[in-house]
Amino acid sequence: MKEMTLDETVRRLTEFRKKLKGNLVKDLGRIVGVDTVSQIEQRVRDNQKNWKGQGFSRYSTKPMLTSGETVKSRRVWRAVAGSKSKRKQLDWVTIKKGGKNIHLFELKGGYAEMRRLEGFSNTRKSFEFTGEMWRKFGVTKTVVGDGVIRFTLGGKTSAAQDKIDWNSEREGMNIIAPSKEEEKDLQEKINRLIPGYLAQVGL
Repeated sequence: MKEMTLDETVRRLTEFRKKLKGNLVKDLGRIVGVDTVSQIEQRVRDNQKNWKGQGFSRYSTKPMLTSGETVKSRRVWRAVAGSKSKRKQLDWVTIKKGGKNIHLFELKGGYAEMRRLEGFSNTRKSFEFTGEMWRKFGVTKTVVGDGVIRFTLGGKTSAAQDKIDWNSEREGMNIIAPSKEEEKDLQEKINRLIPGYLAQVGL
């Protein structure tokens, strides 16, 4: 194998530094924004496990008030309040909002019953109803400086982040926190980047 001259070594090192500067943030962003985000979403939404590998709390069965007019209650209305006779059997409350009277009825069985009537699972928590939270989950911020690249995961819209915050508060933990296995997988992928750049420039 032909030995490299000093000039050739310097040239390749310069090329390597350019790759680090130009490719590292982009490649890390792809790994975190696609691979890690997908792993977290699959574990939480599909497998209903928190970062410790444990199941989340059960959906609430505490009676709740609903109007039957929102996306989350239209089927509920048809099932329990779709006729005059059914509505007479319900407990009703009237509240004022924006100068208007809003009529709400009590749904026994709470949010768990609402999910059942809407056709969703109400036994294992997936944090999915409209789907907005998971559709807008991803990298929300990238900070580069002092030899550190920091990625922040969360909701890409205020509505999605509000859902993440609300669900996290109810669970007593960050529901989108990565597991140890996911962190290990991420580190292994990061470790393969640098040797890959070196190979590309012939070092």
